Amino acid sequence: MTRAELKQIYHLNKELKMWQEELDKVQAQILSSGKLTGMPRKKGISDRVGELASTLADIERIIEGKLTEIQLQRKRIIGYIDSLDDSLLRQIIFYRCVSLMSWHQVAETIGGECTAESVRKYFARGVRDGNTKDVQGGIAQRDEAASG
Repeated sequence: MTRAELKQIYHLNKELKMWQEELDKVQAQILSSGKLTGMPRKKGISDRVGELASTLADIERIIEGKLTEIQLQRKRIIGYIDSLDDSLLRQIIFYRCVSLMSWHQVAETIGGECTAESVRKYFARGVRDGNTKDVQGGIAQRDEAASG
């Protein structure tokens, strides 16, 4: 698994928050769309509440899809973590990529003399230095390059 794949879960979570904020805006627009008197307000045919309800349903479907993507990525990362030999690296990847902690939080959780910078560098070296096993193939990418 590459560093980019490990980081993807962060981007998916940010995207999920973006869509949840958009959902909140649309819900607020529906609530503030005024009183429903049944009397026409503008010329022409328009169903503002109906359009907003349709937009709301679309956003809810997008959010469901993002939640599914996040769960799949979490499973892949956990499978990758399970394949690693290095206990400290497993902890760092779990806290950072599954629990979505900041580097500072990871360092505090692990404790000892760990700093945010030291755990970040350990992560970078660990993923770069042959611990990039392909979960499905179970073969380190570094080994593939050496034999091919």
